[in-house]
Amino acid sequence: MPRPRTHRGTGVAVHTLEAGAAHCAPADGLAGLLSPLTEQEFLRDRLGTEPVVIRGREGRFRGLFGWSRLNELLASTRTDASRIHLVRSADGVPLASCAEPVPQLSPRGRPSRLRPERLYETLHAGSTLAIDGVEELHAPLRALVTAVEGSLRSLVQANLYVNLGGAPQGFHTHWDDHDVLVLQAEGAKHWDIHPPTEEHPVGVLSDPPPPAVGAATWSGDLTEGDVLYLPRGWWHTVRAVEGRPSLHLTLGTRLPSAGDLLRRLLVHLARSHPLVRQDLPRFAAADRAQDWYAALREVLVTAAREPGLLEELAERAGGGAPHRPQFTLPDTAGTR
Repeated sequence: MPRPRTHRGTGVAVHTLEAGAAHCAPADGLAGLLSPLTEQEFLRDRLGTEPVVIRGREGRFRGLFGWSRLNELLASTRTDASRIHLVRSADGVPLASCAEPVPQLSPRGRPSRLRPERLYETLHAGSTLAIDGVEELHAPLRALVTAVEGSLRSLVQANLYVNLGGAPQGFHTHWDDHDVLVLQAEGAKHWDIHPPTEEHPVGVLSDPPPPAVGAATWSGDLTEGDVLYLPRGWWHTVRAVEGRPSLHLTLGTRLPSAGDLLRRLLVHLARSHPLVRQDLPRFAAADRAQDWYAALREVLVTAAREPGLLEELAERAGGGAPHRPQFTLPDTAGTR
């Protein structure tokens, strides 16, 4: 039976999964993750605006990813610092201490693999295991991510976070410079969510103050089958639930902004206006420098007023995600 429908709280919309949508199929993409909220409603009214919680069912993501698939992946994957790492490891234990050399017939480099008993000890002591870009290692996840990319027309990356329950929070209260969809595949995680303290913060360009101490905009547990959408800039604290091992996925995407549009405008102008490619008149006489800046302002104003130009460049900026490689060996006809 579906959980009772929850009323909408301040700044966070909470929905309950309808009875007919028991499982998430990769091909269903964004629409499958957000049901009963429609994809059109989400893109039009919620994307980049406010968090959304979708209450699902146990087993909803079993066909997508779970403990058994994680165990297979860890047994068949070599440790790679760009892929696998420990978040706030217990007592400063590095991932390398959980690994051993890979037996090889013909040594190439110094690869290593995880030792199950050592990794378990480290996770049991409070570490969180993170695997970045996990969709590259699992076909169903890759299919889901590709489908979501088609809806958002932006690059999407899936990261995996695992703890054994009772671990300290992996990260301090923080905000992300990209939007995320959180899929609670197994177990439970506790979330406290606070609104942005600066409008539309951007990476290293922004340093918003932390939220004031007090009640969160939304506080609750994500349990198996739930989905959370969190726009960039929203502060959040994530904690393990005592005695509840957790496996969750985050689908992160950086949506095109006005800054991306202006970068494309700069490229457009640099190609068509020599003035935009010219060196700054740092040592010119004052009157010549004044004329130069006046001419540059005219170029910028004229471009901004050109009918359809900004809209055309915006369409290119949000035109889609880069193609993921597909191989059809031994046939090369469809390879790209």
